[in-house]
Parts: sequence; structure tokens; C-alpha cells
Amino acid sequence: MKIQTLCKLVTFTLAILAIAACVTQKAEQPSYSADSLTIDGAISETAAHFIPRLEANAKLALVHFDAPSGRLADYVFEELWTRFEDSQKFVMVDRRNLERIDAEVKRQYESGKVDDNLMVSITKQFGAEILVFGQITSLGNEYRITVYATDVELASSSQRAFTVRPNNRLASLLNASAEDEVERAVSQMARALGQPTTVAVGRIAYADTQTVSNLSAWLRNSIISSSQKHRDKIQVASDAESSDFAVASRGLTVETPIVNSSVQAVVTGSFSPLDSGAEVSLQLISTSGSRMVISSERFFIPASELERRKLTLLPEKDNAIITLAEFETKQQAVVPYSGSNNRWAFTVTPDVLDGIYYENDYMTLRIYSERDCYFRIIHVDVNGVTQVIYPLSPNDNNFIRAGETRRIPDNTRYRMTAPFGEEMILVSGYERPFTAGQGGGTDSLSADSVTRGLVVESDNRTAMSPVVTAKFSYTILSR
Repeated sequence: MKIQTLCKLVTFTLAILAIAACVTQKAEQPSYSADSLTIDGAISETAAHFIPRLEANAKLALVHFDAPSGRLADYVFEELWTRFEDSQKFVMVDRRNLERIDAEVKRQYESGKVDDNLMVSITKQFGAEILVFGQITSLGNEYRITVYATDVELASSSQRAFTVRPNNRLASLLNASAEDEVERAVSQMARALGQPTTVAVGRIAYADTQTVSNLSAWLRNSIISSSQKHRDKIQVASDAESSDFAVASRGLTVETPIVNSSVQAVVTGSFSPLDSGAEVSLQLISTSGSRMVISSERFFIPASELERRKLTLLPEKDNAIITLAEFETKQQAVVPYSGSNNRWAFTVTPDVLDGIYYENDYMTLRIYSERDCYFRIIHVDVNGVTQVIYPLSPNDNNFIRAGETRRIPDNTRYRMTAPFGEEMILVSGYERPFTAGQGGGTDSLSADSVTRGLVVESDNRTAMSPVVTAKFSYTILSR
């Protein structure tokens, strides 16, 4: 009797525990929208919505979606392409003609809006009558897929949006490794090139600044490594070729074609924080006078990938990542050197295209001026200490003639040493000569010190403000 009672008690207890576990599991599961679909369901519903509504026998161009991962963008593109093609209702535009449309659409996403009029203009160039494109964005624990269909002739656009809930397929599409994403981006660039092209890898910087970090260096090396798999299309420029191009192009600011340069295209880009990870945007740009964007790629690197490789968005100082507040203060302080109020073309450019130096490297810089002027160079080190480095004596020739490019230093060498991190070169130009070495002492970087430092004393003892300014930043990394 006691044994039977004990068995019943055990059975009852186990039942209670099972119910409790079930309730706990349900409580831990995230709730999803009632109308949410799987990624495949959303693709099917998109095709079912648009195929019967779009004009039969129209020439249809479908471009890659803007998505959190390149693998997801590729999957949605291929699945939708198959459904539109299998309907046998449309004439699909040759995929080789989609690359430039794709690049221009992505540029619109990067600018923050999708402009129907521009979409129409771009698509007409390639004979398409309907353009289908879209984006996939995060909604916390769900995603939203928005699809646009633009009728080129009517200049009208319709859209359809669906909420997508996570499943195993979506997870696998989102969890691509950083190497996979770079490889995919380089593959797309190779597809966009019609012939073998010498490509240099330029500056890949933080947000809309010139700041580079070890993430910049990792991306550059990964792009070069991935390019080796596409040697039939991409021939990576040597360090010497990249250096020559950096000087000739003055940081890609010149709009005229670069003469006598072997570099035919440049990869540039940016990255910014997103969900504790990094959103990367890369562009393959022609070095011809048009500066045409040949291909534009975007992808996401999760925080776990950054942490595994010890990659940082912002540069380090004293073996620690600088704070965002310190970074923004430093950027704001040098705004007077942005060149926004220049009276003529005036640039300063380092001899490395990517803005990265390693320990014991030597740096030279080039100053260009459209008109005659006198110039002064200020160096800002990792710790924010500013110091005039040219001219320092009456023997330093700080006069530059119109149309001339001056190489600095001309009487010494600048060697890169610890501490590692971001440094800056600030240059100001004046219409009259000034006292050599004026302001030659050190000062802490601040908006006040920069503003004061802009004013110099001319040789006739009058205060003088610059008429042109320029700057660049670079990062020193340990080998």
C-alpha cells in the first residue's frame, strides 16, 4: 500500500514538473506577429502578389535586395528570379546588365531613400520596363521584407511588405562568417567587371569620417585575399602602384582622369555600428573621369565575429579602444580644417591609399594648391597633442606655386612609432608669408586651440587667417 502511494506521488510530481517545464518553455519563446511568415513564405507571397499584376511580356529587371547579410540577399534574389522566370510571363533582363542598376539602387539605399524617378532613369538605360527591388530590415526578433515594383513607362511604383519570423533557414542565411561576406562582395565586384582590371584597395573608414582601424586593415587584407580567386577579372595593384595612385588622385578628390596610372578602379568603403556589430558598405569605383560606381556591396559583421578576431570599429590608444565621446570630440575639434570655405582647390594626401601605417613605416605627404600660397603643417598625435612640424626654421620653404604638388618632408623623415592609434595632419594656407615657426610649441587638441592656431603673424606684424585648409587622418598599427 505504501509502495503504491509512493508511486502515485512520484507520477503526480513528474506530471507537475512536465507541465511546469512546458509552461516555462512557452514563456521563454518569443512571440511573433499573427500575420508573420517564414522567409520562403514571404517570397512566395511576393511572387503571387506581383506576377498577376505586372504587364505581360514586359522586360523585367530584378536586382539584389538590401539585407542584413549578403547570403540572405542572394537567396531572396535567386528565389524571386526563379519564380518570375518560371511564370513565363516576362522577358528577364540579362543578368550581366543588372550590375550597374544594382549598384545605383544600393547607392539610393545608402542615401536613405528610394527615388522612383532615379530608378526609372537608371532602368531605362538598360531597356527594362519593370524594375523589382527591395529591402529586408530588422524588427527586433522579426524582420520585414519590403518589395517595390516600378513601371518605367508609367513612372509609377507599387509595394508590398511582409513580416518574417525567424526559422532555421533564415538563421543559416543570416549567420554567414565575415570571410564569407567579403568573398561574396568580391565575387559580385568581379561579375560587374567586363574585362581584367587593375584594382587598388583604398580607405575603408568609420562612418563618414576618414578614421581607419584594425577592422579597416582586416577588410583590406580579406578583399585582397578573396581577389586571388578572381584573377581573370581582378588584378590587385601593387603597393607601389597604390602609392603612386594615392598621390596622383589626391585622395580621389580630383574629377579629371588620372594620367599615367595603372590603377583602373578602386575599392573604397565605410563601416558603422549596427546591433553591436558592424555594417560594411563597399564600392568599386572607376578611376576614369566619370568616377562611375561599378559595383556596390553591403553586408553585416556580427559582434561575435568582431570579438573573435579582436577587431574594433574605432582605433585603439594605449591598447584600449578610444571612447566614442573622445573620438567625436577629436573630430569636432578639427572641423576648421575641413576645407569647406576654401577659395580654391587645396589638398593634402598621404602616400598610402588606405590610410594605414605600421610600426617603423615612413610617411610622406603631398600638398597641392591651385594658386600660389604659403602653408603650415600641424601634426596631431595619438594623445591629441598638436605641434607645428613645418615650417620650423627659415630654411624651410613653405611657399607652393599654383598647380604645384609639394612633397613633405623635404629635409627629414617621418617615422611611425608607438603609441599606436589615430593621428592627423592639418594644413592651412595663407596669401602672405608669415613668421617661420610661429606657434611651434605643443598644445592639447581642442576646438579653442585649433581656432587660435589658425591665426598666424605675418612678416609685417599683422594677424592673418588662412584662406584655405585641408586635413587627413591615418592610423598606426603594430606589426
